[in-house]
Amino acid sequence: MKVAVIGSGVMGPGIAQVFMMGGHEVALNDVSEKALADGAARIRENLDLMHGMGLLDKGSGDYMPLLTTTGSLREAVEGSRLVVEAAPERPDVKQAIYNELDKICAEDAVIVSNTSSFPLPDMFPDFRPGRFFVAHFFNPPQVIPLVELVKSDRTDDGAVEWLKKELEACGKKTVVLTGYKMGFLVNRLQTAMMREAFHLIRCGVVKPEDVDTATVAAIGFKSAWQGTFDTMDYIGLDTVALACGAIFPDLSNDTGVPEMITEKVREGKLGVKTGQGFFNYEGDRGAEVLKRRQKVLLEQLKLWKKYMS
Repeated sequence: MKVAVIGSGVMGPGIAQVFMMGGHEVALNDVSEKALADGAARIRENLDLMHGMGLLDKGSGDYMPLLTTTGSLREAVEGSRLVVEAAPERPDVKQAIYNELDKICAEDAVIVSNTSSFPLPDMFPDFRPGRFFVAHFFNPPQVIPLVELVKSDRTDDGAVEWLKKELEACGKKTVVLTGYKMGFLVNRLQTAMMREAFHLIRCGVVKPEDVDTATVAAIGFKSAWQGTFDTMDYIGLDTVALACGAIFPDLSNDTGVPEMITEKVREGKLGVKTGQGFFNYEGDRGAEVLKRRQKVLLEQLKLWKKYMS
């Protein structure tokens, strides 16, 4: 199968790599030649890293022939049964792409967007109704196992099931949302936890670094293998009922952006990409953090494949 990936920015190359690792031919498209060259280089580097860590039986030399890069949208989608749009999160940019795709894609092609927030099938109801929906990968897509599939009441269930099977054959796990909710599933859960973390910090009972310690050393440690509802069964639902009754009324229900965030944004302290956020990433620290993150996630993927896949 040929897959076209539109956009060679943050997510596109990793999504392309997912399908390459599944044995598919992939055409990576972008208007920028530099973005395409950088994307191909990142794919090669990540393939070699994963091969070196024992996550792939073959190295980049075996996978890279499956990849073509092109600045021509028509060339990218020609013969593609699946088209993955991974363009910037701007509706005007996406609409321009969809207008072109509607003219040049095969009638039976499945077209999905990697958007993390927009209800695109509802925003563009006349674009390929039934065969256009959301497939939300997580960064880095070649590592994180999950893909969220979000359909509307117009979506062809057969198209969703087909993509679900193709993704699972590429080593992914999928969840299917049968309707749009802002943030889908994972981002809603993450944001709910962030809101409570900000509330506790504002109350003065904990510091950001303590929240991170608790997340990694307790919640994340167990959540790597034990899901939310599985955890409740382990705890005992009678105990869960008591905890919900006691804690729910005391949880934050703020609806505004936390002042801690808006203040950091005003100061230009946006996190790793600017060298300052809640923590310091100046000098070589940012690159070190990103390198460590990649290695730890790959080591975690090895364990996940061994016990959970």
